[in-house]
Amino acid sequence: MARDRRRRWKGYVLVISILCGSFYFAEMRYEFFRLRDIETGQGNAIPEEVIWQSLPRGTERFWLSLAFGAGSFERKITNYYPVSMKVEITGWGKYRVAVSPLEIFLRVSWNSKYWWLSTDGRMWPTDLPAGAIARGLVYPNRPTLTWDSQLPLPIDLDEQVGDIYQSSLPMAKIARWYETIDRISWKKDIYCLFAKKAEGRQVVQILLGSEDRITGEVVVKDDASDWLSLAAALKNRYPGLPGGAPHGLSVNFTSYSDMTFTVSERRNAITEQ
Repeated sequence: MARDRRRRWKGYVLVISILCGSFYFAEMRYEFFRLRDIETGQGNAIPEEVIWQSLPRGTERFWLSLAFGAGSFERKITNYYPVSMKVEITGWGKYRVAVSPLEIFLRVSWNSKYWWLSTDGRMWPTDLPAGAIARGLVYPNRPTLTWDSQLPLPIDLDEQVGDIYQSSLPMAKIARWYETIDRISWKKDIYCLFAKKAEGRQVVQILLGSEDRITGEVVVKDDASDWLSLAAALKNRYPGLPGGAPHGLSVNFTSYSDMTFTVSERRNAITEQ
């Protein structure tokens, strides 16, 4: 019986060897498992050579290795270029690779540098060379967000691999800030939003004017739920201001919970009820 088992095993090994040899011969002669084509299209956000250079090792000889390693392939590109990527099989040995530019939400000033922040929460320096290579990026005309050094880091260093960082910013809260200022009558005068800490709590300092000349400021809590009512209160109190914009004023609404706010004008502090 043991001899019969050995014979069967020898038969299995012989059959497998013949099949493997046949596959190898077919591959060498007909290149059966070779990568045939990668369709990129004219709208791709990065040059085609970047895609080919980032392919997993051995992909051109065995095309299925790209399907098994698609996640690693995507990360090789999205960790270094401000793009999103999708890979799909379109036929035997054929793929379609679609690379789209990230949607930029706003510019962030932090750590003495300027960064771009995308709507999906990724950040990269504005002077990143790969950013100049990526095609189709649209730079929004929104006030800059300045993130103070006393606040938690806006990027996740533990998850960092390449040049594109995963942001740890409170995206939902920041989105509400910008949605709200879009509804304020003097939004065109806003230069930047400065997120910082004051007296141990986080506040937002809305600066008016330009980088060279700040013409006014409004300090509010980081909860934007009452910003519109505060802007209306300021407009009612100073109806003569163009568009209600607090030019020449420093307004502090952080104590507005007791229906008071502070206005500083030419170094004179005034408490308004």
